[in-house]
Amino acid sequence: MASRRTTRKNSNSNVKHSASNDSETSSPSTSTAATNTSDTPSYQSMTISPVSSSYVPPTNLYLVAKPFKNPHYKTPKKFKNLKQILAAEKALPSPLDLPTYSNIEAPPSLIPQKKYCDITGLEARYTDPKTRLRYHSAEVYKEIKQLAPSVVQQYLGLRHAAVVLR
Repeated sequence: MASRRTTRKNSNSNVKHSASNDSETSSPSTSTAATNTSDTPSYQSMTISPVSSSYVPPTNLYLVAKPFKNPHYKTPKKFKNLKQILAAEKALPSPLDLPTYSNIEAPPSLIPQKKYCDITGLEARYTDPKTRLRYHSAEVYKEIKQLAPSVVQQYLGLRHAAVVLR
């Protein structure tokens, strides 16, 4: 059996040479074990691999420690919103000439301001010429036609565009 193990590890020529040397120089009691190359294994000379003997499969897989995620994983950096940045700036003393988020001045935008529907809050594509209410679609325009003048003034007042009628 020992010669078969060496055949797997070494080339065939080395094994034949070592097997012949073992049978010539060994004592009669060990020569039978070394020359026993039949297909039936000899259980006295058989060794058990240490890997298979030390491994015991777990009976309950819920008790096996499994890492949840990669131990080298780092969470991405969390960004602060503008409110948190402004609160942190107020807490820190800073010189007046240092630009911060609260004292940055910018020129007015070149892009026109968006207009929103007074009834639905969606982006307004149209304006009623009679009441000056902004509306999103024809369905909303039908509702505007049915509104009383006092309700129209209230809608315009919400947008700070109310006209005082005399």
